[in-house]
Amino acid sequence: MKHLHFVGIGGARLRGLAKLYQDRGYRISGSDWQDSREIESLRKRGIPISIGHSPENVIGADLVVYTNAVGNENPEVLEAKRLGIPTMEGAELLGRLMDEVGQGIAIAGTHGKTTTTAMTSMVLIEGGLDPTVFIGGELSALGGNHRTGKSPYMVVEACEFKKSFLKFRPKIELITNIDWDHPDCFPSLEDVVQTFRDFVDLLPADGMLAVWGDDPRALELTRYYTGKTLTFGYQEHFDWSVRGIRPVSPLGIAAELFYRGKPQGELVLKVPGKHNIQNALGALTIGTELGVDLPVALKTLAEFTGVKKRFEIKGEYDGIVVVDDYAHHPAAIRLTLDAARKAFKGRIWCAFQPHLFSRTKYLLHEFAQAFGDADVVVLADIYAAREVDTKDVSSADLAAEAGKYHPDVRYLGDFETIYHHLRDNLKPGDLLITMGAGDIWKVGERLLQSH
Repeated sequence: MKHLHFVGIGGARLRGLAKLYQDRGYRISGSDWQDSREIESLRKRGIPISIGHSPENVIGADLVVYTNAVGNENPEVLEAKRLGIPTMEGAELLGRLMDEVGQGIAIAGTHGKTTTTAMTSMVLIEGGLDPTVFIGGELSALGGNHRTGKSPYMVVEACEFKKSFLKFRPKIELITNIDWDHPDCFPSLEDVVQTFRDFVDLLPADGMLAVWGDDPRALELTRYYTGKTLTFGYQEHFDWSVRGIRPVSPLGIAAELFYRGKPQGELVLKVPGKHNIQNALGALTIGTELGVDLPVALKTLAEFTGVKKRFEIKGEYDGIVVVDDYAHHPAAIRLTLDAARKAFKGRIWCAFQPHLFSRTKYLLHEFAQAFGDADVVVLADIYAAREVDTKDVSSADLAAEAGKYHPDVRYLGDFETIYHHLRDNLKPGDLLITMGAGDIWKVGERLLQSH
């Protein structure tokens, strides 16, 4: 039995890969710099995990897998190289697994890829195609972020960060949109567009490319691929399209569905926002192309309740609804708040924690104008993640800039101050959205637990 050791096993990608390879009969071990709920879930599967990175952890491994976040200079990775143990970055292993399973379906895009991957996965599962699944977020229906199937299909969320998806080997690609993000590794929008072009170049001639046609940069990619292409979006000349979008009580959305201009009934969702219509159309496009009956796909999407941290309703207290959302890019913030505004009658409070100094600095002007659909904006300090504070941008700077466009922006900084401020100022009928890719969700959970 081959022994795979994962350095940084608590991260979403490596955690999912560890489970998938354990399901395939491999012996798994791992390490991470701190304990977490995710680490505990791996231990419950019998996977031994060391807290702290130490060279002896890799002894006996046949392959050492690491993440970009850990890097090449990690002591365990260096020791593996010294001992002659092969090393592999997580995206490369995921690409290899796509090859092993058979038909890789890679879902990419700056926004919406997690939910689209989840919806596509559920459509294929309910359609009887028994796929293997790998998602960046947690999906309740899967009990986590992965699923081991027995068919040749493998649905994978494909992230452009550090061009990691270029290590994949897909047969089918879906691209939701292309926007400038990750300025720490993409100096310009043109660099992002070129990376997506390189991603499309990975497709074989007998593969398939599906794109959101209303995004001109995504649509442009169909010009570079000679195989089968499909489009979905709001315009009737696309292969799949919708008209007559309307809200559905309590928080859902619906639209009339068309295939090449012919009516196909109604697409109804429990989750809010036009962006989820887009995500669902992508899932329909892939599912029906692979043979899932349309009524089965529509029923599956109608029952879809979302991915954790994607407009996740955490609870309610004293007539105040608490939602958590992963939005950390200006475009995603606008979409999420627009969905909330269309579905909710009361005051909307957005407690936002910027993610990364580089993103905040380069997109400061866009962030400042993204909160128009919130009544009150509360700003936490920037979540540094993998970066060091260079002192050239702060949440106070964002508050000053956002204040030019929004009448009520409050920079409060630390979670303790934010918690007390929200506790004292929220009123029955309000909606609180904790927003960001860091740990701002803790504020919402603390409010719920305090009542």
